[in-house]
Amino acid sequence: MMFMQLPIEIVDKIIQHTLPEGFESVALTCKRIYGQCVTFIAHHNELRSRFQTFEYYLKPYRLKLNLMSSSDLLLRIADEPVVARYIRSATFAIDSYFLTRQLPKSVPSIHDGGAIVDLFANSVYLKEADLDWKEYYTTLESDVREGRYSQHGAAFLLTLLPNIEKLIIPRSWKPNDATDKLLDAVIDKARKSTSSLASVTRFEGSISLDRSERCELRWASPFLALPHVRSFNGRSCVGSEDIPRSLAFRDSHRIAETLQVAHLIHCCLDDLNIADFLRHAPSLKTLRYMHCTKNGSRIQDWDICKFVNAIEREAGSHLVQLSVIIRELQGSIIPGKASIRGFQQLQTLEIPLELVMCNIAAAAWYTFKSSDPFLDLIPSSVTQFSLVSKGTDHHEEALDALFHHFQSNYDSQQSALQEMQISCLMNADEVYKDKCARVLREARDKGVDAVDQRFTNGQTFLWDGEP
Repeated sequence: MMFMQLPIEIVDKIIQHTLPEGFESVALTCKRIYGQCVTFIAHHNELRSRFQTFEYYLKPYRLKLNLMSSSDLLLRIADEPVVARYIRSATFAIDSYFLTRQLPKSVPSIHDGGAIVDLFANSVYLKEADLDWKEYYTTLESDVREGRYSQHGAAFLLTLLPNIEKLIIPRSWKPNDATDKLLDAVIDKARKSTSSLASVTRFEGSISLDRSERCELRWASPFLALPHVRSFNGRSCVGSEDIPRSLAFRDSHRIAETLQVAHLIHCCLDDLNIADFLRHAPSLKTLRYMHCTKNGSRIQDWDICKFVNAIEREAGSHLVQLSVIIRELQGSIIPGKASIRGFQQLQTLEIPLELVMCNIAAAAWYTFKSSDPFLDLIPSSVTQFSLVSKGTDHHEEALDALFHHFQSNYDSQQSALQEMQISCLMNADEVYKDKCARVLREARDKGVDAVDQRFTNGQTFLWDGEP
């Protein structure tokens, strides 16, 4: 082969350039080429094992190998650039978490120079963001010297990952003007070419070490505009009309056009925020939302009816899975009336019985008719249905209202229903338990696989992209 007639030094250089994406294919080309690749196999396997699924860690007995922060990983990549190409899944959540136990590796000053300084000096992303690389690097250097988390380092690291598919950003992620500009440059380039972050399909935020901290959903919007992102897991996001900047896509030209799955966990959003989010995610199929307010939060009461109606209005034509539940509510539910019957393709539905109670309060429900208004909460397309409740606060009335005409209407309106789960916790009211047992029995009579859910965090249905 002409390839093997080249000088060995050149062949080795060519093989090195195939790492990691094409190395194994090249090695299997023929015996002679495989023989030349043998010397690289051990190192290839070592890098793949260590970096393909990456997360920061501290091992006191292997101090030289510890990678505890973005600056440590940047130093490692600067020393061997191919390392960045091995990273497919990155959990950066605990960036700098171990700094209280061990200082990070120091980075050289600009004047001393070195491979990491060259990374910043030659960065096309810093240039496109119109950022002075010396000022940017000096900020990183200062953060490392003071032993603190560096937003500058965490953001710059995202400019170096061409093959990453799953990204979990640091718990301490706090955007500033400089890193916002840099991230914009990364996203814009990713949407135009096969560059850093262009391969990301799953993006996740992470729970802050301070569980009382909340962030606006807006911080996630640049990542959601990546060209192939399909799944988003956002935690502890807050947003209401009282917080003007909280809208995820406010004044933004971007759109999450490829996003299909969103899990918004322990969040506190109002109808305006969820509507803005859904309006910019036209391909969304799965939405799981867990509402949570905290003591001292400026947002306490929640208008769940307006929230659900906003989801129906913005995503009723294309959602396939929907869960809206209440994890913790310090305030109260604002009265209203909700309808979910407008969903055209919904197959899996999970709602709290508080939503049914709202409809009870909004209607003269004692006079039941065959066109009972509570059937507005179960679209005829639904095959899996889950009701979440603590079994208190007269929620047996909600079960009675929702299923009063179930047996007579099943064949004509709910014949698609195959599985049903109802919360029935051990400490629920006895009258609620009795009503739950009756409803489940009647559902089973119709051939529905109906069970009671005894635990607060019990497994419900299989949700697409579940974290």
